[in-house]
Amino acid sequence: MAVTLQQLEIFRAVARNLSFSVAAKEVYTSQPHVSNQIRKLEEHYRVPLFIRSRPGIALTEAGVALYERINIILSDIEEAEQVIQQFRGLQRGTVRLAATASPGNHVIPGIVAEFQRKHPEVMVRMQVSNTEDVLERVDRDEAELAITPRRPEWGDLESESLYAEDLVVIFPSTMTLPDPLSVAEFAELPQVVREDGSLTWEIMRELVEDHDPRIVAQLGGTTAVNEAVAAGLGVSLVPETSAKAWLDAGSVQIRRLTDAQPQHHFFLIHSPQRYVTPATRALIEHLREWAASAPFGQRP
Repeated sequence: MAVTLQQLEIFRAVARNLSFSVAAKEVYTSQPHVSNQIRKLEEHYRVPLFIRSRPGIALTEAGVALYERINIILSDIEEAEQVIQQFRGLQRGTVRLAATASPGNHVIPGIVAEFQRKHPEVMVRMQVSNTEDVLERVDRDEAELAITPRRPEWGDLESESLYAEDLVVIFPSTMTLPDPLSVAEFAELPQVVREDGSLTWEIMRELVEDHDPRIVAQLGGTTAVNEAVAAGLGVSLVPETSAKAWLDAGSVQIRRLTDAQPQHHFFLIHSPQRYVTPATRALIEHLREWAASAPFGQRP
């Protein structure tokens, strides 16, 4: 049996996600088909590629070796196809974008909608995660672009300033606080914080570390933090745009700090080692145009 390109793409999806069901959604097929193709690959190579157990699946040593090589091969094939498309003058394709919670959930969707109206043949796939994971996705060649509030400190990734956004204190609408609010006053309140790896949490921790803060919850993602604050659990520090829906609904209020002006400076990240496809180039230019006239913040 000859190994097909589709089988290798399915193997890569399963290996990357360590999930047959997630891989099936990623490659737009059924889970039984994914399982069948993996079985055929294992029969072809005569070695198991995955360890199957009750908690989930994991790559075998042979699976790890194959994944490392398949990643390179498939990336080269995708790049070659994009290069050929450029010679044909096509502006179609897929751009993989990774973003942290604030831009990914509250800023980028609107930008992508406008981009898609200009380039209906281009699909943008966006993954939202914390700062560390977003940078690692580009470094592992799992995304062409990233938007994150931290410049990369490893690898060969390049970055450019995109926009800046204020971090504000949010608190339940039933609570009364001074306006504006000092850092000392903020630190005395029950704190709802983000997960480890979040730059927002790092900034918040530095602000209150000299005041013995009382942390009542640590939650994954800005949405969870906003919901917890709205429910009365405590207060937090979040990017201003991320609080808009809750502010408009009247479930939270915001305050600015008198003795600190915390901000996120967001950067556009890409790998100089990867060929920049026409679709990716078009999205980069669209992001730059948006940033030049961003309705909030400033170019850092």
